[in-house]
Order: sequence, then structure tokens, then C-alpha cells
Amino acid sequence: MKEAKFSYCLTSMDDSKASVLLLGSLAKATKDAISTPLLTNPSQPSFYYLSLEGIPVGGTQLSIEQSIFDVSDDGSGGVIIDSGTTITYLEKSVFDTLKKEFISQSNLQLDKSSSTGLDVCFSLPSETTQVEVPKLVFHFKGGDLELPAESYMIADSKLGVACLAMGASNGMSIFGNVQQQNILVNHDLEKETISFVPTQCDQL
Repeated sequence: MKEAKFSYCLTSMDDSKASVLLLGSLAKATKDAISTPLLTNPSQPSFYYLSLEGIPVGGTQLSIEQSIFDVSDDGSGGVIIDSGTTITYLEKSVFDTLKKEFISQSNLQLDKSSSTGLDVCFSLPSETTQVEVPKLVFHFKGGDLELPAESYMIADSKLGVACLAMGASNGMSIFGNVQQQNILVNHDLEKETISFVPTQCDQL
């Protein structure tokens, strides 16, 4: 039997405490939740699709067509949420636009060594892991989810780099688990909504 309601809360990547899964009546959204319609795609019934409308970078709206996030008539495209995919993947034209704007707003030197396998990396100033980066907001139909920097930047002090935990995809976009850290993610299949509540997951 498929649960009509379930929630999970993913702890930080560097946290030793386990993440939390709540089923049925235990999965309750709170008043401060950011709620957005949960979409379905008959061609991909096992995926949960989100109503993403834009991703402002540092307060700047990206020049992209909103329809780029829609599911096509043939079932391709759209934006799914997936706790099993590590980083967020955006349709290539969207990622390229975001990448260009993110780099232009950053006061850090680009690292082009490709040592991490991620597309956008910056050299960390010596003796630091704290850097200023542009704010990222996922603008969903129904509300804005502003992410803390640790939910989209991955720092590696040994390599001396900090990288944007996002990449390009062809067609379908994926909201990955790095971006879902310390957020209570509530699925309500009866109301056909998904909601996000910033939460210290290791304290649940």
C-alpha cells in the first residue's frame, strides 16, 4: 500500500547522525512550509515533479523561458525531486545561463583544474573555507526556497576549492539531495502538494 503522506529530512553531508523518514500521520507540514503543486507525468509515474518557475541568482532573475521547466507532450523534460541524486541537474541552457550569472557575481578566482568533476569551481583563499557567494533561490509556484550556501557549495580544503553543486542535463532537470539538506520535505499525495520546511534535521 502506498502511503498518501510521507516526509524526510536529510542531515548535512558531514553529519554523522542519520536522516529521518516519517510516514503517514507522522508526516505533518507546518504553517511556515513553502508549498508547491506536486505534478505527475503519465510517461514517468514513479517520479515526483515540481512546479519550478525560476532560479534567481543574487536577486537577479535569469533570462530563461519558464516553459523550459514544463513536461513536454511526449513526456520529456520537467523537474523532478530525487533524494537519490546527489547534485541538482538543470536543463543545459538553464544551467549555462545560471553558471554565467553566478560566476559574474562571484569575487573568487575560477579554478579550471577539473579536479572535482564539478563544472563551476573557485580557488579558496588560503587558510579559509568560508567564502561569500551569490544567493540562490528556487522559485516554485507557491513560494520561494532560499538555500543556505552550504546547500549548493561544496568545499574541499585539501584541494583548495569550493564548487557549485549543480550540473547540466539534457531534458529532465533534477532537484538533488545536496540542495535538500536540512529541509523537511513533505509529500502529500492526497492534496497533490510538496512542501519544504527549513529544519535542523539532526535534531528531529
